[in-house]
Amino acid sequence: MTTRYGQLANFASKVTDLLLMLASLGLGIVINYAPTAPLPVPAYAVDFFSTRIKVGNALLGILLLVVWHLAFVFQGVYRSHRLSSLFEELVEVARAVFFSSAALLVVAQIGSWHTMTIWTGVCVGLIALLLVGSSRLLLRLNLRRWRQRGHNLKKLVIIGTGSRAEWFAKQVLKRNDFGYLLVGYIDSKMRFNNNGLSKIPWLGDVDDLPRIIANEVIDEVFIALPIKSQYAQIESAITLLEEQGIMVHLFSDLFPHKLARSRAWEFEGTPVLSLHSGPTLSWRTEAKRVIDVIGSFLLLIFSLPLFVLVALAIKLESDGPVFFVQERVGLNKRRFRMLKFRTMRRDAEERMKEIEHLNEKTGPIFKIRNDPRITRVGRWLRKTSIDELPQLVNVLLGDMSIVGPRPLSVRDALRMEEAWQKRRFSVKPGLTCLWQVSGRSNLSFEQWMQLDLEYIDRWSLGLDWAILLRTIPAILMARGAS
Repeated sequence: MTTRYGQLANFASKVTDLLLMLASLGLGIVINYAPTAPLPVPAYAVDFFSTRIKVGNALLGILLLVVWHLAFVFQGVYRSHRLSSLFEELVEVARAVFFSSAALLVVAQIGSWHTMTIWTGVCVGLIALLLVGSSRLLLRLNLRRWRQRGHNLKKLVIIGTGSRAEWFAKQVLKRNDFGYLLVGYIDSKMRFNNNGLSKIPWLGDVDDLPRIIANEVIDEVFIALPIKSQYAQIESAITLLEEQGIMVHLFSDLFPHKLARSRAWEFEGTPVLSLHSGPTLSWRTEAKRVIDVIGSFLLLIFSLPLFVLVALAIKLESDGPVFFVQERVGLNKRRFRMLKFRTMRRDAEERMKEIEHLNEKTGPIFKIRNDPRITRVGRWLRKTSIDELPQLVNVLLGDMSIVGPRPLSVRDALRMEEAWQKRRFSVKPGLTCLWQVSGRSNLSFEQWMQLDLEYIDRWSLGLDWAILLRTIPAILMARGAS
């Protein structure tokens, strides 16, 4: 539940912050100038803002909104604050408001807004700090109630059963407003059952970690093993977890980590290090989501006539639904229902076992060039990749992105044996990817996975645009389509 609803809450928070900044700007101007104006305050406010609606001012206003948003993103205002204090969050808000106020003064100089003096900017900043800070307090209180009712939870595993592990486990159990569901703990002995923490299940020892993360949905892992005696096990666990993009927290000093980025912070006065090998929240990830929402919405609108024609063609050729809905594995191995135009006969799933021996690929995937289950219309849809267009709905909902590793079926994901390949689940799946533009079905499964990890390690907005540009000729030439 944390993925889609968390994204909606984050988006609402960003819109609210911008609206509050605009409200602060309006209040700051009215407070400074309305008392000396010949008109009443409401009439002055209407007159003031109506006379300043010009194209140049509108463009500068849009620029100001973008700069404000980036100021909040760069200060980490939209990262998860589950374990951080309200004070730490308010400090981030204060820094974001300070930079936003400075940006306001710069834009005012560019636009020759004579009413925007340094004192007015200070007033706007103070009002914004009060409004945005209050909204953060209300959001915390609301999230606390929401999590106490069992919503917006992240699944957590603790590795270790020492004093620090016990202390942290008790804090998580005591503070259900943190929003963590403690899946269990991992250690060589079942010690928690003898220390007042019998509610927490023992999942196995550290050597069982590959099996545990393969079978459980895990969002975050806290490692609390003793450093001196368990260094090798800790390093092995970090390597395995960062390969799959699972966030790791440590009560420790730095450890060698080739892929993950670290962030030092404090939890109840205790230093903690978080490691994450997926793309971190930044203006680039924000821009990617904005592109996904706007792009998928516009493409859906423009594709509606094509959707109608394809639906008629599918219905005229064979019985069955127009859309094929299948459960796929997405971000952090959470499952979602992916949409496609139906390209196979109605009994395709039932006939799978009959033709599985014809599989032409190694690894967990199933691919044959002349699949007898595919209809004539379906073959054309696959060759042109039009069958994938309904996934724009998944992009709009936040289950997928326009560019990202292709989502695997549950069957294929469960059959993956190599741990390093599962790091592809640390990012959202997408409509197109490096594999899609590099040969698709002509490549082996291992080459496919290597391309996915190359995309994650090299990710940038420029790479996304490059893949989109390469997707068009790849579709037109039907390279690797089957």
